[in-house]
Amino acid sequence: MTPPAFFNKIAKYYDFLTHFYMLGSYETVRRRILGFHQEDGQEVLDICCGTGYISNHVTSERVVGIDLSMPMLHANQHNQKRIGGGAFLINGSIRNLPFHDRQFKEVYFTLAAHEFPDLSEVLEEVRRVMLPGGRLIIYDLYEPPNRLLKLFLYTFYYYIVEQKCMWIYTREGWNKLLKSAGFRMQSLDAPFGLSALVSAVN
Repeated sequence: MTPPAFFNKIAKYYDFLTHFYMLGSYETVRRRILGFHQEDGQEVLDICCGTGYISNHVTSERVVGIDLSMPMLHANQHNQKRIGGGAFLINGSIRNLPFHDRQFKEVYFTLAAHEFPDLSEVLEEVRRVMLPGGRLIIYDLYEPPNRLLKLFLYTFYYYIVEQKCMWIYTREGWNKLLKSAGFRMQSLDAPFGLSALVSAVN
């Protein structure tokens, strides 16, 4: 996992950097992710919520964001003031979520799954707090079949962007990983080559 100290340092610049690295797809991707939101009368969880890319834009009865970095949460609060509202924020680890079993109908996991070498165990903990039939939406880096894209991913992204902290999967890898954690993968869409939008059901 990328050390929290790294995000503590870049928290003020995280939104700018994310806009840059997403190469103009920032808003388009967010709309696609939020397109999976089904109903407002439910509890929604955004894990590794960061500055609020998803948690401050999904509307529901109660939205909770959790992140390990306090400076990232401070940046999140700043964004909430700017847009006039947002999620209830908690400083904590997603390896030990401070929530009841079967609490959330939807869980979002954006641009952070690749940081966990023990992702299967993380997903098992996520599943614990989800209602039966609940939906998990993951947007993250993806191992593409294209050789040039794969080379770019394992050079520039691996060394420069992700600081050598990157565990990513093919379509088959995501399906196997989610199944091992108790989820059923419904879809995987990779519209931008290096990233994938994954939907799974508990």
